[in-house]
Amino acid sequence: FLNNGVKVLLKKAENLYIDEVKDVEILLHESEVGDYFRQLKNLHIQNGTMIQYIFKDNDDVDKIEFQLEILELQGLPKLISFCSKNKGSTSTSPQETTLFNQKTQFPKLKELVLSSISIERIWLPQEFCSTQNLTLLIIEGCANLKHVLSDSMVEYLQQLEGLEISECKCIHEIISKEKIIKEAFRNRYLICFPRLNSLKLKGLQNLIGFCHEDYTVEFPTLKILEIENCPQLKGFIHNSTSKEILTDVVLFNNKVAFPNLEKITISHLRKAKRIWYNQLLTSSFSMLKELTVKGCDALLNIFPHFLLRVFKRLEKLIVIDCASLEEVFQLQVQGLDVEEKYMLDSQLKEVNLVCLPKLKHVWTKYHMRNISFESLRQVCIQECWSLKTLFPFSVAKDLQQLERLTIDNCGLEEIVSKNVEGSDEQEICFAFNQLSFLMLWYLPYLTCFYPGKHRTTWPALKQLRISGCWRIKIFGHEKSQIRHPLFLIEKVIPQLEEVSFSHDDIAMISDGRFVADLFCNVKFLRISCYFDVSAIFPISFLRRFYNLEGLDVVSCHFKELASFESDACEDTDMIITIPKIKKLKLDMVDNIRHLLKQDSPLDHICASLECLELWQCDNLINLGLDLSFFETLTTLDVWKCNGMSELITSFKVQSLVCLVTMRIRECEMMREVVASDDGETSYEIVFRALKHLELHCLQRLLTFCSGNYTLRFPSLEQITLSQCPRMKNFNQGELTTPKLHKVQLTETDFKGRWAGDLDSTVEQLYKEQV
Repeated sequence: FLNNGVKVLLKKAENLYIDEVKDVEILLHESEVGDYFRQLKNLHIQNGTMIQYIFKDNDDVDKIEFQLEILELQGLPKLISFCSKNKGSTSTSPQETTLFNQKTQFPKLKELVLSSISIERIWLPQEFCSTQNLTLLIIEGCANLKHVLSDSMVEYLQQLEGLEISECKCIHEIISKEKIIKEAFRNRYLICFPRLNSLKLKGLQNLIGFCHEDYTVEFPTLKILEIENCPQLKGFIHNSTSKEILTDVVLFNNKVAFPNLEKITISHLRKAKRIWYNQLLTSSFSMLKELTVKGCDALLNIFPHFLLRVFKRLEKLIVIDCASLEEVFQLQVQGLDVEEKYMLDSQLKEVNLVCLPKLKHVWTKYHMRNISFESLRQVCIQECWSLKTLFPFSVAKDLQQLERLTIDNCGLEEIVSKNVEGSDEQEICFAFNQLSFLMLWYLPYLTCFYPGKHRTTWPALKQLRISGCWRIKIFGHEKSQIRHPLFLIEKVIPQLEEVSFSHDDIAMISDGRFVADLFCNVKFLRISCYFDVSAIFPISFLRRFYNLEGLDVVSCHFKELASFESDACEDTDMIITIPKIKKLKLDMVDNIRHLLKQDSPLDHICASLECLELWQCDNLINLGLDLSFFETLTTLDVWKCNGMSELITSFKVQSLVCLVTMRIRECEMMREVVASDDGETSYEIVFRALKHLELHCLQRLLTFCSGNYTLRFPSLEQITLSQCPRMKNFNQGELTTPKLHKVQLTETDFKGRWAGDLDSTVEQLYKEQV
């Protein structure tokens, strides 16, 4: 395999990478190992479809010591063993032998990576002692692998710091009991990994546990534990012989100790109904700072009442897509009213709960004052439709450090539950002294913040995003008769930088008499819920926002944005007072067909526009904008505008001199991006600044430009083209893209495709689909 010139270089080489070897079954001979690999420290072999052995055994010596520190074997589907057996052997199957045998010794090996090889066993227990300096073991995509480690091997893994095993469908357990040595080690019940700090088990479809419950396992230095997509897992420590009682399927029992564990990620574990056993080993999990739970459909709660003290150092909690979860923090057991003697100041700072359809309580109601969550900084709740209230009164009263609160698409009726101990006549004050961001988004059942007499203070609030909360009055003013509005205009608006107003809010503000500079700090304004088809966009309302930079128009039935509410307002002086914005977003503005008319006030508003986002505007035909509108635009994002057959004409596109990013996605009728102007002759179109172009899920797109124009993209560096099955070419005329060297099929497709130029690549992708 290696010619003489290469062999001379190898005598002093410390690193050797071998890639895409074809028609070679044995890479090296035994004599070559001693002669040419004495200095080798790093050996990486990959993509050898025919390789069966790394070197051939000639029986010249009993053992061969490799001085390797790093060994990586990847994409070797026919690999039988590292070293071939002697001439008398007839074994040719990966399933009949081990990867490493007694012939090969690796006394200095620190890192071993095995990926996509077909072996069934890596080591035999009695041959493992030569790898006792191993610090990192990574095994991935080894479909036939059944045996990883045995109980007797653990004593030689005292230096192991990282263990990662993924996508190996035949593995049942990580540490197995060896029948040969079972009697000799029958009293050795403790297994310890003294230096292991990271353990990751992912995509192991038949894994039932890390090891059998005959052993107690200790991880004194482990900091990171990830267990993902192991659907048959019965518990970290399992008992495969016991009858499985579904109510007792616990992930972590008292046979495993994690005294320094800081981060746990578990996902898609179908069987576990509880994460923690009733009694854990002393100090186990006491240092846990971050817990992430995803797709564990059998779980009923996260933290039971009797273990809250164990997790007092927890800082971040993420729970996503757990179909049966009913409660997160069980502060009190129903029917059990025991006076607690301990005090607990939780260090929890961040809570994220997403898509939990049966969640009834984040914190169960309790009246005792022994548990505090006053360190909370961020709370995000999304898609929890069974949740009726978020904070118990006892938790809400101490949220003075809370900085961000997001409640999105939930069944909440109130944010804070009623204080059952206090008097109904006593006014309660909730002080959110650090809260700077509040989002209440599509909460159709929300009727109040708190059901009793109360007031709220929000001195630090800067961003207020509210939409779809129809049963609660968001804004009121000091002289209005509105009962219990969430905010008083005079109190909260002067400090805001971002705010959302509905049709009713704008009507109330327009009728009221407020000081001229009340809205002067608002930089981003969201207008929503104009459902009357005869409604006119309230352009004159924008005069109040001197420093406005961004405008979002969401869920409105405006037919146009270009007209004043009345002819009386059409005067030059008034237009000048309307601010010039940098960002405009239209989302679900269903009836609009054209963005503006000639000489409309929107010309002035958008004179310095940098970002334009058009989302779900089904009747919008095309951009159809005046040339002045385009000259400062740097970002154009069009998504689900199903009435558009083209984006812009060839004449107007020439004004996009500053455009850096263009994204067009999921527009059902889009046939071309740049359409030809009728009667125009061929000319050159230059996208001088465009660097990023994305065309995604455009089922009818035939081409970027159908006209016979010369298109030049001197700055284009990235193009993502995906799910455009009818796109035959990019351009009819000449095309130049000097900085482009690939077409990405997804945003994460960093390798991409390239057939010499952009047009040829598009044609090739089309032919492959046909």
